[in-house]
Amino acid sequence: MKRKYAIALAIVSMLAVSSLAWAEGRYQTIEVYFDRVQVKMNGQSAPLSKDSIIYNGSVYVPIKNLSELLGATVSWDEADRSVNLDFFVDKSNELFTASQQGVYQYVTFEYNQTMSGLLEQMKTDDTESMKKTVGRFSRLNVLARDLKDEELSTGFEKLMAATEMLRSGWQAKNLDDYYLAWSIFKSNAEKVNALLRQKTSDASK
Repeated sequence: MKRKYAIALAIVSMLAVSSLAWAEGRYQTIEVYFDRVQVKMNGQSAPLSKDSIIYNGSVYVPIKNLSELLGATVSWDEADRSVNLDFFVDKSNELFTASQQGVYQYVTFEYNQTMSGLLEQMKTDDTESMKKTVGRFSRLNVLARDLKDEELSTGFEKLMAATEMLRSGWQAKNLDDYYLAWSIFKSNAEKVNALLRQKTSDASK
């Protein structure tokens, strides 16, 4: 429902592409309607969170709300009473960081799935499926290299080698090789676990 108010409205003048400023000393008392209006961008609804002003056939929308919908960073300069709109803020670092965090979360999920699968393979003596586990560690290693995370990549490489040793030692019933492989696997799995916990913890901050 529209609400009618009498307000003192400053006349707004466009100064430049990136800023608006109040005109000095030009005030008048007018009657306006406050109403929640819909804004659509390329046919898609982009609702404003504040009421707009309808006056004399024109709609005045909250500049901060609308500008942020358009991707601008908005700031207020009290010294010269100007609203500054910056459409050229470089957010590439933020996007890159978000992308990295997403990959780490995916790597963690795949790693947990791989470890669960390996545990089941060892319980059932499924040495053939352990070959696939070596391949999964190899793919995780590729992702770690894409992330330029040498420490994590090294961990996956050692898990690949240890898994192959576990498989061959179990097949040959060579307990010495098997226990050596298990020792290598366990120590590197602990390192990888710690690294992934750290990376995903950083991602949630």
